[in-house]
Parts: sequence; C-alpha cells; structure tokens
Amino acid sequence: MILNLIVYCLFPTFISCTVNWEDCGQADRSLVFHKINFKSDKIIIDGDEPIQAEVDFSVLDPFDYEVTMSAELRRYFKLLFIEKSFKVPCINDAGSCSGSFCYFVQSYANLARSFADSLHAPFNCAMEKGRYAGNITYPIPTNVFNKIPSVITKNLSGKYELVIRWYFGDQEAGCLAIGSALQINP
Repeated sequence: MILNLIVYCLFPTFISCTVNWEDCGQADRSLVFHKINFKSDKIIIDGDEPIQAEVDFSVLDPFDYEVTMSAELRRYFKLLFIEKSFKVPCINDAGSCSGSFCYFVQSYANLARSFADSLHAPFNCAMEKGRYAGNITYPIPTNVFNKIPSVITKNLSGKYELVIRWYFGDQEAGCLAIGSALQINP
C-alpha cells in the first residue's frame, strides 16, 4: 500500500521533468520539424550551463518577410491535485506574443544569430528552401532576473509549455510545441 502511494506521488514528478516536443503543424505545412533533442531532462537557467539541443527541420517553401508568428506560453500548476494552467502575457517580447517573424528575429538577435550559426544558415528572417540541422548551444543570461525580487524569481520555476505557430497570411506554415520543467537559479 505504501509503495503504491509512493509510485502514484512520484510518477507525475518524473514525467514533468522531461523536455517534450511535438511538430504540431498541419499536413500541408511549409516548416517541418524532424528532431529536437535537448541535452538535459529539464531546462535550467543558472548563468553557468547553456541550453544545448540537437535540431533538425526542413523549410519546404521559402520564408519571406511577410511571415508572421504567434507564441503561446503557458505555466502549469496544481491546485488541489488538479493540473491548471494560465497563459503568460506578452511582456517586452517574452511570453505569449505575436507579430512579424522578422521583428522577433531582430528582437532576439543574439539568440537568432547563435541558431543561424549553429545550423549553417544565413542570419536572416527570409529562409531559403532546404533542410537545416545542427547542435545549438546558447547560454541564457540571468541578468534579466536582477530587477525581479528573489521571492518572485523562485516562483517562476515550474512546468511550462510553449507553442509557436508561423503563418503565411492566414495559412499556417508550421507549428512547434515544447513542454518542460524550467528551473531558474539566478
């Protein structure tokens, strides 16, 4: 009886610590994700260890300057043993934001340049047709947390899901969903 209780209590903990991803795009999509393998079980932001992932995707139709994107970031928590979530609002281009793909490439220029270099792709929001693969290493700076009280920063750690959708006009070009436990240690 005690063993069953331990298994039921700990099993969800093990599940929530893995980084999961899914190509959630429609059948006629232009952006196809083949592989995203993270080096660690969860994403840790501590200023010491960079995020490392193996990425492999194809662009079936070239991306031009008209591509838009939307991101929905959800934070999960348990309330009386029931999992709930809330949508994190868009603040300073982070959270659940939408707009021009080129705008976000420029807004996150360091991250975008790191990805482009790792994937041997040009640093540009217009992407040519082709397959892009490589190992990405990106150190997430912790200085963004300096202005946030430590009580709040400690409560930012938890389970998150990010769903990003790219669009050509009204037609979805691709979709990527990533879920992970996030640990912040500024």
